[in-house]
Amino acid sequence: MWVYVEEEDTAKGVKETHRVGCKRSGVLLIHLSSFHMADEEPVDQKQLLEETCKPKCVKPLFEYQACVKRIQGDETGHKHCTGQYFDYWQCVDKCVALKLFDKLK
Repeated sequence: MWVYVEEEDTAKGVKETHRVGCKRSGVLLIHLSSFHMADEEPVDQKQLLEETCKPKCVKPLFEYQACVKRIQGDETGHKHCTGQYFDYWQCVDKCVALKLFDKLK
């Protein structure tokens, strides 16, 4: 059996009905993703997890920073640190991937 919630938008004069959960064995299971606060901005979980994972990827970060120092005086534009940059972000992404999908709704 599904549970329905009726919302009325008085400014628009509209009534909406939303299916928000189901009742099984006397317990109401509510899908929390159906609810949202109008004044609340969504938070990007990936960015929060990246900040917690960056300290775990110190070695690739130092390698990237050392590369940047090495090529600072390059006038030709042939030298780059793309490999080290991608190694660093691959480390961060690998750490984030383990936790991200548990946080998504």
